[in-house]
Amino acid sequence: MKIALIFLLFYSTLSALTLEESLELALQNSPKAKISMSNVKYSELKKDEATAAYRPTLDAGFEYRELQNTTAFTFSPTHNYNLSLKYNLFRGFSDSSTIDSKDAEMLSARLEAKAVVADLKLDVIVAYTNYLKAQKLIVSQEAELASLTKQFDDTKNRYEQGIIAKNDLLMIDVERLRSEQALIKAKSDFVVAKSTLENIIATKIADSETISDFDASVAEVESLDALEGEMLQNRSEIKAMLFKSKSLVAQRDAVEGKYLPSVDLLARYDLNDKERKSGANIVQPKDQTTYVVNVSWNLYSGGKDNSAQKALLEKDNQQNYELNQLKLDLSTQLTKAYQDLIVAKSAKVVASKAKESAEENYRITSDRYSYGDVDTLTLLVSQTSLTQATNAHNDAYYNLYVAYKTLHRVVGE
Repeated sequence: MKIALIFLLFYSTLSALTLEESLELALQNSPKAKISMSNVKYSELKKDEATAAYRPTLDAGFEYRELQNTTAFTFSPTHNYNLSLKYNLFRGFSDSSTIDSKDAEMLSARLEAKAVVADLKLDVIVAYTNYLKAQKLIVSQEAELASLTKQFDDTKNRYEQGIIAKNDLLMIDVERLRSEQALIKAKSDFVVAKSTLENIIATKIADSETISDFDASVAEVESLDALEGEMLQNRSEIKAMLFKSKSLVAQRDAVEGKYLPSVDLLARYDLNDKERKSGANIVQPKDQTTYVVNVSWNLYSGGKDNSAQKALLEKDNQQNYELNQLKLDLSTQLTKAYQDLIVAKSAKVVASKAKESAEENYRITSDRYSYGDVDTLTLLVSQTSLTQATNAHNDAYYNLYVAYKTLHRVVGE
């Protein structure tokens, strides 16, 4: 799929880049998405690391010993090889609590990755619509410049015939030059918009490539109160923070487990350099297998465990404060996104009517100007109004779609 998308992007001149392809490219190539996925993998491996506490450990060793003062039961120099198999039978439930902590961190990382993907999708939509707006701005400015150039040529002919004054010709010339500069600015903005989209999808777009327009219509949304209820249930960031709190509680349980005894089972096999005897008694066998049950109970650790528990409790309190602040921030974001959508809907309706009026006004004014019924200034005002209305309509069309998608992002996918 990735190869096919890149092929379409770089080598196809028959089809244009679509919004869906841009979203797919961003999810595949964006460093942000890769970082979040890497964080998920890291948390999964840390859980596997914690689970290893339930598995036995196997160690091999070599020991060389040389004593300065020997006795009848010690020898120097001597060496041995050893193989130890150790299994923890009980560690105050610290191991299970640690696994619970890592499991909660893993689930939190997955939810955070989901949030990153949702943010990335919205970034693509914003960049893609900005690209389209910049593209259409160039078209409208080119249309304005072509119209002003034609008007300049017609006015020049009328000036040479002595029908109009020179200042009328100069007014159109000034407006034509302004339009040329506006077109240069529009092309510059287009380059920036293209670069921004390339940055988000982490893929170069060929200069000859175009992007496809799409249906930016939106559906009706629920009331603000209903959306807020959905937001508190849906937002993965809230769920992620709750799992972080669970992780901290499990870490405190793991520390509390250190107050209980630890039981280990050890089996060790030693292979000495040689067998040694003292008379008829063997004082050093050639090999020896040892089985040990070790029970230890730390009675005092200098207050370290107590301090660790208090630190985790304080961290949990901080986490709760952050969660409350997040809910407050999200509520504010929701209110703003909801109001932005209302404003965007109104702006689209107004912009559509204004464009229709500007087109009709320019048509009438242009016809009357050709008959000499209106002055040059009136014509230029109608031309400027038409260009502004066209650009405002294009912006309002896509701004409504972005506002709609932003509201859905705040509510949570």
